[in-house]
Amino acid sequence: MGFFTDDELGSLKITNMILHVVGGDKFEPAPAREVEHAQFFLARILNTDASPVYSFDADSATKSEVQQIFDANISFEDGAQKLAKEFSKLHVKTSSDGALFMFELTVADADVRLYSLIKYDYREAIEQSQGAKGLLRRIVHAFIADKKAIQKSALIRVKNGAAEGFVSTTDRMKQAPDIGDYFAKFLGVSRSLSDEDLNRKTVEMLRGFMADNKELLPDRDAAKAFGVAKGILRDRQTIDEDAITDAILTAAGNIEDEGISSKLRNLAARRIRSNKLDGISFKPNKKVLTRPALRKVRTVEGVTIMYPDQDGAVAVHREKTAQGGETITIETAKIMEDTLVRN
Repeated sequence: MGFFTDDELGSLKITNMILHVVGGDKFEPAPAREVEHAQFFLARILNTDASPVYSFDADSATKSEVQQIFDANISFEDGAQKLAKEFSKLHVKTSSDGALFMFELTVADADVRLYSLIKYDYREAIEQSQGAKGLLRRIVHAFIADKKAIQKSALIRVKNGAAEGFVSTTDRMKQAPDIGDYFAKFLGVSRSLSDEDLNRKTVEMLRGFMADNKELLPDRDAAKAFGVAKGILRDRQTIDEDAITDAILTAAGNIEDEGISSKLRNLAARRIRSNKLDGISFKPNKKVLTRPALRKVRTVEGVTIMYPDQDGAVAVHREKTAQGGETITIETAKIMEDTLVRN
């Protein structure tokens, strides 16, 4: 999705893991553990993969700690315990108890290591034994394969001993892509991309996408499709990758040909990912996603026409005549009003 590269996704491997109970009155450091159920936890880590909108502050203690672990100046166990203790100290009373996992991951690039922090819910579950009677066993501290069980997460990339500035974060308690104050303080990060920045990135992505894929658009009209998609996103409650994809498909005329529709979806997914707009959601900015200005045309014959003036957002065609006049043609799906106007 948003943080991992394609090469990393193909070679991710958990090499170290540890978990601590957080939220109680007293913090108890736990030892690092053998990597267990690697595929289960890799799937949970991938559930936290979101485009980064936060970046490390210059004095981030978490950044310094993961760099120390990478350089082997401190063991993974000692470094993870130190981070978990700090997290537990900052953990606010209004947050529910849970387990803080920390994972160290390697990829094909030997100079890169990734660090995943996940605060996970405790869930109660019932397990059926394999015996003849099939007895049920109550499990109090179970970790389930449900994305909603993840309370908070962070992904950090360290290359050649230096942590990259951008950090991928999620926080179930806040409106995405924001995270809570205590979690931001623990990580030592600040928001580096505002909702306005994300809206502008979305607009530029749409403009480029429509221009590059004219052959899949009605009448190859990229400008009109861009205006339609932009208008759809402007009226959404939130913008995310699904909303952007739906806007593109609607602008393309909701194509019934499954082959072309599937191609558009795949192209849109790649463009959204390459622009780091996947895995996050944000509010539409009316100033960025502006409605086009209204153009008013009045003729000598007393005819007045008003329409949105934006690169083919509506089908108004104007053509000069040899006599110096104009032929104005309006294509519409439906007449909404046709009444006499009082003098």
